[in-house]
Amino acid sequence: MTLQLSSGVRQSLLYGLSIALMKGVSLLILPFIAAQLSHSEFGRLEVISSLAIIGSILVGMGMEDTLFRFVGQAKNQSQRVRIAAQIFTLTQLIAVVALVCGWFAAPTISAWIPGSPSVYEVRLVLAVLALEGCISVPLGWLRMNNRALPFFLASCGRALTQAVLVVIFLFLQRGVAGILEAGLIAAIAQTALLCYLQIRDTGLAFDLKSGQRALIYSVPIVASGLVAFALNGLDRWVLADHSSLADVAEFGIAAKFALAMVLLLQPFGMWWSPRRFTVLNERDGAQKVARFSAMGGALAILIATLVALLCPVLINALLPASYTQAGQYALGLVLVMLLKELVELFNIGCFTGKTTSSQFIINLFSALVGITGMLLLTPEYQVWGIILSLLIAQSLRLLLFYQVSQYFLALNYPIRDLLKLATLAIFWIALGTQITHLGQLSLVVISAAITLLATAHYLQLLTLPFTFRQKRLCQ
Repeated sequence: MTLQLSSGVRQSLLYGLSIALMKGVSLLILPFIAAQLSHSEFGRLEVISSLAIIGSILVGMGMEDTLFRFVGQAKNQSQRVRIAAQIFTLTQLIAVVALVCGWFAAPTISAWIPGSPSVYEVRLVLAVLALEGCISVPLGWLRMNNRALPFFLASCGRALTQAVLVVIFLFLQRGVAGILEAGLIAAIAQTALLCYLQIRDTGLAFDLKSGQRALIYSVPIVASGLVAFALNGLDRWVLADHSSLADVAEFGIAAKFALAMVLLLQPFGMWWSPRRFTVLNERDGAQKVARFSAMGGALAILIATLVALLCPVLINALLPASYTQAGQYALGLVLVMLLKELVELFNIGCFTGKTTSSQFIINLFSALVGITGMLLLTPEYQVWGIILSLLIAQSLRLLLFYQVSQYFLALNYPIRDLLKLATLAIFWIALGTQITHLGQLSLVVISAAITLLATAHYLQLLTLPFTFRQKRLCQ
């Protein structure tokens, strides 16, 4: 009997290792950062980081998704290379404009956002953001060409460099500015490597007509991303206005641990996302897309359950006692992350047209609901008001994206089977929240993993990522 991994699984495993190391390093040094910074400093860092979210949307201009869309539908390799070169050149032009504008806009931005960050800190963040497209597009090109090893080296190299510099600068008492300086140095190094690889593969090219077409496609993505900022970034600003930076710090800690759900699912997403349009155009493509999307949904439910059970324990064990409340916040935020990931899996129909305006409309409506909830609930319920508002908005967003995606591209998803799996997951999470003994909780985590995997396999949502070949003995 031999064990053979498919090419897709090998790529996914390597992506998974790169994500695990890249983000795992950040989580490993998180307790050190929390111990070195005061609650107010950590809260200020969270507010500045939320500026990075909105900035990355503006500067990135949705170019990675645009690359997937147009290169994925190219007719031959030469056309793929030419389109990739044009999109990469466009991102470089955007980076130059963003760097200049960010430098002069920093004083105004510093006075505008809560937390009172310095102009220097804002400029550090904006300088990193100017490199966004020069990083994301080459990484997307590597993924599209199954070059997981260069992706691994570029991603993990940046994470390790940044982590080492963060520790050094914090020991030198550089505080929040030191953390941001470490991020900029690591981003510059990664940009240099990725630009070299991209130019070697595709060169540089610019075509005005192709650039206009790419921008027309990407503008609604950017607009929808800006609106989605209300559900991932603005929450820190509202909380800082109606509560304290200490609450922002606890919310930020909870969000970082809850983000483990996204990170653990990301290997699948990074393997599947660049290929979904190509697979859709294959024979029986619609059936394949539905099957892979359902597989991703089952993985998301499984991972979210395990992360929700483990987050409170890890926060209590690794962080100072003052962050205990963050463990409870993490439970709600894991569910928020799950809803967001399900949207990414089941919204392919919204990308199949010539524009992506439907995304903007859905995100706008969901964001308005989320903002309204935050403004009404946060003054009285603080962090829990934010979490409840996010849950309501993300649930609505998932429902709308699914309905609209099905309108543009009807796919036969096994929704009932996914709901059965989700019901079992809710049972395990509810049981886990009632247990405080570490040994008993470990048993619950193991039991949850086994039963969820077995159920997903029985419902044909998941299959083992390898095939067995067994030779029969002749009698």
